[in-house]
Amino acid sequence: MGVFYKDATTELQRICERKPARQNCRINDLDPALFQQSLQQTALFPMVIADEAGADYELLITSLSYREKRNKMQARVTLAWRGLPLRNYEYIISRTGKRDDAAFAGELVSQFLQDAIKQKAFSPGFLAHNLKSEDYEDDLKAPEQVSNFSLSERRIYNDPLEGSMLTYRDPSFSNDKIEVSVYPIPTSDIEDTHAILEEETEKLRDNLTDFATDLNLPPLHMTDDIRLSWNMMDKEFNGYYLDAKIEKDGLEPFYASYFFFVQEDKIVKFTTTFPSRFALDFVKQALPRLSVPGESPFISNLRRL
Repeated sequence: MGVFYKDATTELQRICERKPARQNCRINDLDPALFQQSLQQTALFPMVIADEAGADYELLITSLSYREKRNKMQARVTLAWRGLPLRNYEYIISRTGKRDDAAFAGELVSQFLQDAIKQKAFSPGFLAHNLKSEDYEDDLKAPEQVSNFSLSERRIYNDPLEGSMLTYRDPSFSNDKIEVSVYPIPTSDIEDTHAILEEETEKLRDNLTDFATDLNLPPLHMTDDIRLSWNMMDKEFNGYYLDAKIEKDGLEPFYASYFFFVQEDKIVKFTTTFPSRFALDFVKQALPRLSVPGESPFISNLRRL
């Protein structure tokens, strides 16, 4: 979470200007670090930064501080995701006694979080609705059972570019797992399917090589890309798959296989914890039964940039 001050609107400036001098109206007079500390103390966010770029979620705050019969703060808070506004909130807070900036910041954060949590403002669904991005919760359809594997988990990432992941497990073999990732094609050209999938397999190879190198693992062996072309349920499916393995005496072997396809404007990626010869049947059964969201306005706009 990032915390920033936002310049006051003309309306807020006029409110402050119209107040008598004795009320000592100030705009954005509190130290942003006070909001940062209050958010950190909730332990709801892995990291909270003030006046620094880089956070996915951002709080943009404009505040008026003044004195009437009590110390008061009027605040407008915008919750944003990577600079894109999601929702505006307005608060008026008053306190008796000596002005206490930390207490004001804490109360503002508390009231905001009560509202945000009630609205599920940090959920993927809220983000999807406000950004007009894909609704994976409702629009990603997948079978509950494929062969011996049962759907055990659905994960929807907050980042629309990361999409969603389904996890299938075989109850008879605790180490056997298949993950099905669905995410938007990360390019503006979504017509050249083969080029898109070749780029995905190349990125995978680079990631696997870096992973093995960083952990000082024994040599990693990867097969060439193998093309697939299936016609199932009156649909044609074209894709690629490859295997990866690490084998060394005295070490538990590592096996994995990866399958890549395109549906609509999405990559559909299968990741297994065993060789492809044992995974082909699952992929062949699951793929035609998957239904993925179409292109969202959010992704469409990104591709036009």
